[in-house]
Order: sequence, then C-alpha cells, then structure tokens
Amino acid sequence: MTGVNNGENRDNRDNTQPGSPGKSPYEKSPHHVKHVFLGIGILAVLHCLLFLFPIGFFFISIAQIVYLLPAIFVFNKKTGIVQGLLIGAGITFLVNAACFGLLVSGNLSL
Repeated sequence: MTGVNNGENRDNRDNTQPGSPGKSPYEKSPHHVKHVFLGIGILAVLHCLLFLFPIGFFFISIAQIVYLLPAIFVFNKKTGIVQGLLIGAGITFLVNAACFGLLVSGNLSL
C-alpha cells in the first residue's frame, strides 16, 4: 500500500449523505464541536444560577447533580451537547477537588 488514494479502496461511506441509510450512527455531524462547546456553555450558565442560592457553592457536587441530570435527560438525543455537559461537569469536579485539597492541606485559608 503506497498511501495514495487512487480510487481502488473506496467504500460506500465516502458518497453517503447525512441521513442516508448507509450512514454509520457513529459518524459525527459537521457541527459536533459547536454542540460540545454549547453544552459547556449551558453548564456554565447553570453554574451561574447558583448565585441565586449561594449555599449551593459549598455543596457544589450535590447541587451540580440536581441540575446536571435533568439537563442530560433533556438533551439526550444531542450527543455533542451531552458530551459538553459531561466535560463541564468533569472540569467542575477537578477544580472542586483541587480547591478542597488546598483547603484541607492548609495551603489555603479562609
């Protein structure tokens, strides 16, 4: 195999249109990255709603589950948005764990 595509090894996936019967369900839409960033943005807006209930910042892991799970169920057909929500939740978890570690270790005082 020379790495040159001269048309010998073509399969039917090259000529399929989105929504056609030959399309693999694992192929991503052309706007998938935009949907992932939209999901991260939606979670950031939901985090900002915690300013209405400031005590939620002290229990952000529990508070996040309260609004993250319904958001995932609402957007369950849009995989990019759900991936963005989960990426945002992971970032929130890591920042929360790092801040908690600093607080417990004594390097950060309130």
